[in-house]
Amino acid sequence: MVNFLDIRPKYSLKQIIAFESDPIQCKEKTRTTIILLTGFILYSLIATIPAALDEYKHGLVTNISIAILFLALAIVLWKTNKHIIITIAGSYMLSIILFIHLIMETDWTIGMDAFWLFILIMPFVTDYLAGVFFGTISALSGYFLSILLFKTPLLNYLQPYGSNMINWFPIIYVVVMLAAAVMEYELTRFQMHKKESDREIAYYQDARSKRLKEQISIYEGNEQTIRKYKHDVRHHNRVVAGLISEKRYDEALSYLKEIDSMLDTVTSVSFCDNQIVNELLSIYSARCQKLGFKLRAKAIVPDKIPMESTDLTSLVANILENAFEAQERIPSPKGRSIQIEIEYDGRKLKIQSKNPCCIDTKFDENGMPVSSRAIQSGMGTVQIKSIAEKYCGIASFIQNNDTFIVKALMTVM
Repeated sequence: MVNFLDIRPKYSLKQIIAFESDPIQCKEKTRTTIILLTGFILYSLIATIPAALDEYKHGLVTNISIAILFLALAIVLWKTNKHIIITIAGSYMLSIILFIHLIMETDWTIGMDAFWLFILIMPFVTDYLAGVFFGTISALSGYFLSILLFKTPLLNYLQPYGSNMINWFPIIYVVVMLAAAVMEYELTRFQMHKKESDREIAYYQDARSKRLKEQISIYEGNEQTIRKYKHDVRHHNRVVAGLISEKRYDEALSYLKEIDSMLDTVTSVSFCDNQIVNELLSIYSARCQKLGFKLRAKAIVPDKIPMESTDLTSLVANILENAFEAQERIPSPKGRSIQIEIEYDGRKLKIQSKNPCCIDTKFDENGMPVSSRAIQSGMGTVQIKSIAEKYCGIASFIQNNDTFIVKALMTVM
C-alpha cells in the first residue's frame, strides 16, 4: 500500500513563500489574524479587572498596553491586509512590552510564569499566521527576549528564577521553534499538494466533460444519419433492383459503392472494451472525418487495467492530439493519415502511432521533439515520456522520412 506522505513532493523555501503569498492564502490568514487579535484584546481587557480590583497598577498598565497594541494592529491589518508584516511587527512589539513589564516588576510575590508560558507558545501562533519562514522570524522575538533577560546582567532586575528556568528556557524555546516550523512546513506541504491535486482533478474533470459532450454529439450525428438511411433504404433497394432487372450491372455496382461510401460518415463508437480509450478514439475519429480522412485504429484494451485513469487519458490523448495537429498542417486531405495501435496483454501496454509529417522535426540531445510553434511548448511529448517512465517503461519519437512515429511501452500489472 502506498503511503500518501511518501508521494507528496518536497517544496523549496521559495515555493513555500510564494504559496503563502497567494491572495487566497493571504485573505484566509488575514481573517484568522484578526480573529486572534480580537481574542487577545478581549483577554487583555478581562485581565485588567482583577488587576484593578487588587490595585495592581503595573499589571493594569501592561494589559491595557497589550490591548491597545493589538487593537492598533487589527485596525492596520483590516486596512492593509498585510498579515505577515503585522505578525512580525506585533510579535516584536509585544516582546518589548513584556520586557518592560518583567524588568520593572517590583512585587516579586507575583509570579511571571504565565507570561513565559505565553511566550513559549508564540512560535506556533506566528508560524501559522505568517508561514514557516516569516513566522520563524517573528518567533525569534521570544528567543531574543529570553537571551536578553537570562543571559545578560539584566537578570539582576528580574524576580528570582530557578536555575532550570534561567539555563534551559532559551534552549527549550529553540526546540519549540523548530517543532513549530516542522509542523507548519508539513501542513503547508500538504496544502500545496492538495491544491495541485485539486487543480489536476479539475482539469481532468473538465477534459472528461468535453469528451462526453463530443461523444454525445457523435452519437446524435450517427443517429440522425442512420435514421436517414433507414428511411431511404427502400428507395435504394428499388433503384438497385431496377438496375439489376435491366441488366445494368455496372451501374448497380457503382450505386452500391456510393451507398457504402455514404455509410463511412457514421463514426465507429466501439473500438475496444476500455471506456477511456474508446471515448478518445471515437472523438478523434470524428475529428479526422471532418478533416477529410479516416482514423485507422486497432485497440485491444480490456475494460479495466491497473493504470490510473488520468495517466491513461493523458497518454492516449496527447499521442492523438499531436498526430492530429500534424495532419492539420497538411494541405490536401489525400495526404492525411493517422494509424494507431493500442494493445494490453495483461502485463504490458503497447502503443504505436504513425502519421505523415510535412515538416522536418528537430530533436534535442535527449531525443525529444523540439516544438516548431512560435510559442514552444512540447508539453505533450514530455507528458507521454513521463507517464511511460512512471510505469517503468520507455517512449520514443522518430521521424522516418515524412512519417512521424511514436512508440510507448510500459509495465502495467
